[in-house]
Amino acid sequence: MFNIHITEITGPADLEACFAIRRVVFCDEQKVDAGLEFDGLDNECRQYLALWDDQPVGTARIRDAGDGVVKIERVAVLLEARGRGIGKALMERTMGDARSGEAVTIAIHAQCHAENFYEALGFRRIGGIFDEANIPHVRMEMD
Repeated sequence: MFNIHITEITGPADLEACFAIRRVVFCDEQKVDAGLEFDGLDNECRQYLALWDDQPVGTARIRDAGDGVVKIERVAVLLEARGRGIGKALMERTMGDARSGEAVTIAIHAQCHAENFYEALGFRRIGGIFDEANIPHVRMEMD
């Protein structure tokens, strides 16, 4: 049995661990341009780090998008840690923290291959498919 722990980051070392995971998952695996991935919004976000047996393996951030909408963004889990409930644990923590604030709606731009994952968590698709960083996405929301 592996121990999964989700923490809101508090210092630069943890933030760098989040960035390293995003570089591997988005820039290396999915070929997203680093200029798009690191969009300058990280300082206005709450950042989360997933630890699996004390090793950083996942990350996500939440951002107030205004008008009662909180966006969950940059959800990433390293390949070797996928399928172990880490993404679900990250989402449960970020959704809970979003709900504890002013959020009326939680939104996510989901890569199409992950739509069913987010649907199982209670999100519903809003609109059609669009490209973000040359990857097909759908907007999903929950109230």
